[in-house]
Amino acid sequence: MKQLIAKRLSLVVFVLFGVTLLTFLLSHVIPGDPAQMMVGQRANEETLREVRHQLGLDQPIWVQYFTYLKGLLAGDFGLSIRTQKPVIDDLLTFFPATFELVFFAFLLALIVGIPIGILSAVRKDTGWDHAGRIFSIAGVSTPVFWSGLVGILLCYKILGILPSGGRLDLNVAAPTKITGLYVLDSILTGNWAALKNSLWHLILPTIVLSYAQLAVISRQVRASMLEVLGQEYIRTALANGISGAVLLFRYALRNALIPTVTVVGLSFGSLLGGAVVTETIFGWPGMGKYVVDSIAFLDFPAIMGFTFIIAVGYVVINLLVDLTYYLLNPQIRQ
Repeated sequence: MKQLIAKRLSLVVFVLFGVTLLTFLLSHVIPGDPAQMMVGQRANEETLREVRHQLGLDQPIWVQYFTYLKGLLAGDFGLSIRTQKPVIDDLLTFFPATFELVFFAFLLALIVGIPIGILSAVRKDTGWDHAGRIFSIAGVSTPVFWSGLVGILLCYKILGILPSGGRLDLNVAAPTKITGLYVLDSILTGNWAALKNSLWHLILPTIVLSYAQLAVISRQVRASMLEVLGQEYIRTALANGISGAVLLFRYALRNALIPTVTVVGLSFGSLLGGAVVTETIFGWPGMGKYVVDSIAFLDFPAIMGFTFIIAVGYVVINLLVDLTYYLLNPQIRQ
């Protein structure tokens, strides 16, 4: 396992370097002048030159990149052009909201997606299987922005059973900040009113965000389960009198989860990226909404900082997927 971790970590440097280079170049190819956005259209040329000098935008692009890279190695993501605060401080402020939403969406995708996949495989070509496949295809095909708007229209406007956005109602005080996760902080501080309200606000965006990944997971579990259930050792186990439940969960499901782990890991990364749209629709004060506002303002440091965080998340997830392979498949350890 140590060799596996060392090998994967040795590749992390190259991956993250490529991400920083690509995002930096793309952000500077986009037409527009961040300094002009910052000072306004009526600023004179002298003020504009001074702001460009302060931001380092008057330097050659390769000098700007190495300055950015040097700061990144020191944990400095630069200064946000829009908020005039260090980008790392902004990201740390908004990250808990995003993580809380993504965590519950990921949990829902696993809790619902895996059983649907198992049921579809066990009841192949029955009504349960057809219903599961229709549900999965609809999830993969439905854009997040559309399902979000429909969810708000139905659950908030028509039925009035769920809030339309935000983390809390305006008349509910946020719990004392410990982690920034409202649900966890409410439990730790005993603020049950905030706990109930924060969970209530999580329901609709969690369902919308998780639906597409839930569908992907259920389809993968179904395909893996069908492949495993057709193996000789499964039929041999049935002939030897092993009960269906033991066979299904102890032998078939464990082997079926090996290829599913990759999809599950990538799903978590996709949820982080998909949170951008979901947070914008529901007014969720997380990193997604932060980066959307930054894009509109041509805030390059904020955009690159967000992209770097997502890239690090994908790298960590891939490492965890490899370690899970190691634990689930004994052949890898040989």
